Amino acid sequence: MAISSPGLHFSRVRFIAGFMLLMLVIAERPVHTQVYESLKDTTAYFKARILDSLTREPVAFAHIINTSRRTATISDTLGYFFIRTSPGDQLQLTAIGFAAGKLSIGYSILRSQLIHDILLRPIIYSIEAVRVNPLGSYEQFRKRFVTLDLPESEYQIHPSVLEKINQGTDTMDMLIVPPMSPVTALYNLLSKEGKSKRKLRKLLEQEAFEKQIDFKYSPDIVSHITGYTGFDLYEFMEFCSFKKDFLLDATYYEITRAILGKQQEFEAIPEK
Repeated sequence: MAISSPGLHFSRVRFIAGFMLLMLVIAERPVHTQVYESLKDTTAYFKARILDSLTREPVAFAHIINTSRRTATISDTLGYFFIRTSPGDQLQLTAIGFAAGKLSIGYSILRSQLIHDILLRPIIYSIEAVRVNPLGSYEQFRKRFVTLDLPESEYQIHPSVLEKINQGTDTMDMLIVPPMSPVTALYNLLSKEGKSKRKLRKLLEQEAFEKQIDFKYSPDIVSHITGYTGFDLYEFMEFCSFKKDFLLDATYYEITRAILGKQQEFEAIPEK
């Protein structure tokens, strides 16, 4: 009787085991493929909650967009939302005050029955300061002032008087008329207009002067040098009373030394 060798028997067993394992893999592969394809073709509702990544507070009214299906929804006041998805879909999440986020919907996410937490990172927006002036810029104010449509006067005024008014001359210094007469009232009005024009001219000259020296002498510069603010600052600048010629000709260094000298005098004044 022939006796098989142990090596031959072991080889047969290994061959049979390998064959069975191969058949099992082949049998299982279509099943997994079929399940994945079934989920891929089937939509399901994805449920989640959006939270602040730092405070874990809910993010209300965030926008959730399924870019693959072109559908969207919004989170409620507690951060919850649900949206129809399929494996492979891409979600884009945006909210005011937070960096945008993205989420890929996978097979495991849809199979899970949990409500997922999605964290968004808060961001700070940097904006420039805005100065609001109800009267507009100086140029706009000046244009409105010059083009102001005034009613025509019922009195005829001599051209020479108008020329003097345009030059800012006080008409009351030009004429002597009986008191309380209509002519007196008219020229009194014109006198006020002449004074107003002189004041406007002085304001324009002062503004032009301040623009010339703004880079070396201004309230901001004086405040930086002395530390004064508010009422103290403007009281000190009035105390300085530097001559215009000095401010025009002096350097920034010379003006700074003069300011410091005036500050010593100002602080030496006894309090009332």
